[in-house]
Amino acid sequence: MLVVRGLRQAAVMLAVGAALACAAAGVWVAVAGGDFGQRLGISLIVVGGLIGLLSGTLVARAETSDARAFLGMGPEREQPELSGALGPVGVFLFVAVPLAVVGLVLAG
Repeated sequence: MLVVRGLRQAAVMLAVGAALACAAAGVWVAVAGGDFGQRLGISLIVVGGLIGLLSGTLVARAETSDARAFLGMGPEREQPELSGALGPVGVFLFVAVPLAVVGLVLAG
C-alpha cells in the first residue's frame, strides 16, 4: 500500500514538473523564438534540479538553524516525520533524475 502511494506521488510530481517545464519552454519560445524541443530539454533539467534540491529537509533545517542557535540548542539530528509516502531520496531518484535525463536527451 505504501509503495503504491509513493509511486502515485512520484507520478503526480513527474506530471506537474513536466507541465511546468512545458509552460516555461512555451513562454521562452514565444518571447525569444527558437526550437521548442531544445528549450523544453533545458527547462526539464532546471525543474528536475530544483525538485532534487528542494525536496529534502535541507531548506527547512536551514530556516530553523538560526533560531535553534539563538535558543542555545544544537542542530537537529533526528529525521523528521515524513507525511508523504515518498522521502527525499525517493523524490530524487523517481522524480528529479528522470526529468533531468529526459531533459538531457531533448537538449541534445
